[in-house]
Amino acid sequence: MPRITVCIVVFNGRHHISNALASVVNQPYSEFELLVVDGGSTDGTLDVLNEYAGKITQLLSEPDSGIYDAMNKACAMAQGDWLIFLGCDDTLLDSLDKIANRLVDMSTVYYGNVIFRSTGRPYGGRFSKYRLMQSNICHQAIFYPKTIYKTNSYSLKYRVLADYEYNLRLMGRGIKFEHMNIDVAIFNTTGASMAGDADFELDKLPLIRQHFGPAWAMLKRLRTMLVKAIKR
Repeated sequence: MPRITVCIVVFNGRHHISNALASVVNQPYSEFELLVVDGGSTDGTLDVLNEYAGKITQLLSEPDSGIYDAMNKACAMAQGDWLIFLGCDDTLLDSLDKIANRLVDMSTVYYGNVIFRSTGRPYGGRFSKYRLMQSNICHQAIFYPKTIYKTNSYSLKYRVLADYEYNLRLMGRGIKFEHMNIDVAIFNTTGASMAGDADFELDKLPLIRQHFGPAWAMLKRLRTMLVKAIKR
């Protein structure tokens, strides 16, 4: 069975981290490692992490340059065949045993669905290039193979949406993305990732042009103009 790395990146997440950790260590699937990369929390997060010391495979606690700097550190630390990131305020559903049998191609990125904590509604489904231009795949549902996460780093330019740029880059290179109709995690819609990223939004169209080509960028631009016209 494939070994799956689950990584939690946290900074001052004392009120949520215990639920996230419990959701991982209580998985019915046993072939996983749990990594925690802490950005030097000062709110008691480390006290909670120490309670799980026997369950955490690797723990790194030191100042970093933001979420994606911590995630790049996690990619360097990870040893699993597959890697998924879980937010400190998210919870992993009992899904790894269902997913493990689907992780068969080490050149493919597999992804499932998430459930929004605030509404209980699912988010996911199949993402084509066209759909990815409009919205991102939820990071808490993506399983990256070692061949990908060991050779690709997250950009530190984007504070919140570097994972969106990461997926655009991979799909633009022809990496196959395969959807699994499995609910993977409960996603907190009030976390940092929902705050918006002005730098990414400014660069989004050029990134689509860079990774997908001019025709796709033109299609995106026309769609944006049409949506604005309809709203008016």
